[in-house]
Amino acid sequence: MALHWNIVAGFLYVEIAVGFLLSLSFISNRRWSVLFKSNIFTSFVAYSSTLFNIMVVILLVLFVDAIREVMKYSKPEFAVVNLMDNLSTKDHVMMMMFKAQRNLYISGFGLFLLLILRRMIGLINESATLEARSEAAMKQAESASRAAESLMDASNGDDKNKKTKDLEAEVGELKTKLQEARTAEKEANVNVKAMKSQSESLQREYDRLMKEMEQLQLTASGDDSKDK
Repeated sequence: MALHWNIVAGFLYVEIAVGFLLSLSFISNRRWSVLFKSNIFTSFVAYSSTLFNIMVVILLVLFVDAIREVMKYSKPEFAVVNLMDNLSTKDHVMMMMFKAQRNLYISGFGLFLLLILRRMIGLINESATLEARSEAAMKQAESASRAAESLMDASNGDDKNKKTKDLEAEVGELKTKLQEARTAEKEANVNVKAMKSQSESLQREYDRLMKEMEQLQLTASGDDSKDK
């Protein structure tokens, strides 16, 4: 494998590892959000944003080149060269076809997982923000409820009823906001779980393709030894 494809494959393995870490359920969204908003991570993102864009462009170019190679070697054998009486050339064409397909899978999965991870990080941050807002709204509602109860005990007559109604209206409004925050939090958690499930399915599919490629390599090696 060429050096640049080794680099792309290593980048893909790093993406799979990061996706696996983000999929761990015992690490809460708030902890990930604290990490993503830390000074070290923010500085790293600021300095590596240009590198990220360059890597996306490189993966896109390699993906297009891999598609071109696959289409080139997918033509009928007689359109490439007459291979009926030339087994060594036929093996060479099949090996080039195998390499083109391997490069297509590596670059395609690398580019797709890059977009998936970026979306997952955004959803995790959004979910952590909604959780914080939900807790703040709950504390505010509890505080308003305690204040309403104390005023109800201390107030008398019409003034008491007026203040009680105002506080009850405020409590009702806070409860409505709290319910909305909880609903938004549930939706964000559902989106995060869906992205995590998709990342795990992609990882399983990649492992399956790598096993198939190893079997193709063994088959090609066996054919070469038979021809010799």
